Amino acid sequence: MKKLLAALAVISAGMLSGCTSLPSEQEISDADYGAYPDDYENIVKTYYGYHLTHPDSVEYSKIEKPKRYWLGNELDSVYYGYLVCATLNYRNMVGKDTGFNTHALLIHDGLVVKYVEDGEWWGKPLCN
Repeated sequence: MKKLLAALAVISAGMLSGCTSLPSEQEISDADYGAYPDDYENIVKTYYGYHLTHPDSVEYSKIEKPKRYWLGNELDSVYYGYLVCATLNYRNMVGKDTGFNTHALLIHDGLVVKYVEDGEWWGKPLCN
């Protein structure tokens, strides 16, 4: 029993040490955010084209200009790039319109590296 408890303690300690800490101001300043995505509208539309069940149903209300941004928390990796907020309506898997909702996409070097449904990251709204 003692060996089992000792093993569990080692595993738990390893899991806790794997947690990520938030970046310092210096790390945020020095980070690689990738190239500014001039073709951000195309990147967003391509992303949804691959990830939606009914990509032909998409109606875009607004795709905002990218802003330099980072996303992270104590439980996940830190991602750097350009945040784009997109307001759109589309048909879901059962063919029903979702209504217009705003989602956030973090783009790094032309690729979406993080998608945030409903534009809210750990209770914090990312989009206006």
